[in-house]
Amino acid sequence: MPRPQLNDDSGCQGGIVVPWGPTDCAAQQIVPSFVGGSVRPESTNIKSLNRENLSEFEALMLGEISNDGSSVGELDMDSATATSSEDESFFPFMELPFEIRLQVYRWLHLMNPIRLTQFAPWYPIPVNRAYFVKAVTPPLCDSDALEIPDETPRPIASAVGPLLSPCRPYCCMPTAMLQASKQIYYESRQLPFRENEFVFVNWFASGLWAARSFIRGLRAWQTQTMRYARLELLSRDLSGRHVDEWKELCGAWATGLRGLRLKILAGGGSGTGVGVSWVVAGSPQRGAPTVNVRDSDGKAELWIENGLKQLKRLRYLEVELSVADWDAQTKLEWCRCLEEAINESKADTEQQVRVRCVEREHEFRAWR
Repeated sequence: MPRPQLNDDSGCQGGIVVPWGPTDCAAQQIVPSFVGGSVRPESTNIKSLNRENLSEFEALMLGEISNDGSSVGELDMDSATATSSEDESFFPFMELPFEIRLQVYRWLHLMNPIRLTQFAPWYPIPVNRAYFVKAVTPPLCDSDALEIPDETPRPIASAVGPLLSPCRPYCCMPTAMLQASKQIYYESRQLPFRENEFVFVNWFASGLWAARSFIRGLRAWQTQTMRYARLELLSRDLSGRHVDEWKELCGAWATGLRGLRLKILAGGGSGTGVGVSWVVAGSPQRGAPTVNVRDSDGKAELWIENGLKQLKRLRYLEVELSVADWDAQTKLEWCRCLEEAINESKADTEQQVRVRCVEREHEFRAWR
């Protein structure tokens, strides 16, 4: 059988097939083109093609345009534009002064109020509302105007001055912001403890028990950063075995608390024998035992000596006495004695604690 002759384009030299080189491959490049509705391959060099004369299909096959009709140059320009716009949208927040960053943190804090979770549909929860009080003033009579004041001034619990704000925030910091960076975390983590007022009311149990349970779940830096609190107590919480619990709470607030709004309810609970006073009534009871400021020897009671005196940073103490048998003058005298007992061991250079005798102004106002 005669041997088939090879085509001259195959690169056969003397019966030996010689592979094409790079120059041969470039010269034999197949470029498809449309001629009369059919594809006809043509052998040409890519470098010699004129892009303006290419058809849409040829440009697509050669990679000159994309599927959406944009050219490679336009894609590069769009990519550069997107990168440039991303750079322009980046805001150097950490380059702002520290005081401005604190203002941003404060607004974020106010925009995230805490919402209480109801454990069960039948379980009631206290509503977070502003608690408005006013200073107790002594009753005026004609004989008071004729009295000559003492040369030695005494602490006046009803002195004119601003009261603690009843509308402090009850908000939290967004978790996403705290997780943004360590610097942001350490700059903003103390804001809720400095600005909020922590409220512990008599709700099924004494507010003292609620406050201690809350404090035990916090870290040391959190309890030491708390600045304002409102606490409701039963009169029995400041005597007997409960004094140790009160001492523990004051010790946790020793280096942080600045303002304390304290409500003492005479009676209103029954002991269970396990350290919890369950609240069975919200109004004061006539004849119920009250809280003494000094003992029979004239010394300050333990709830003052081992409790309130531990609050080294305390500046403002507002006391609401819910005692059925006491009038305004008796309450004012009690608060005067309390102010003297707290400040008696302080030096003249130390900051004195101002005790204000207050009473509830009107019903709660709901606030958001």
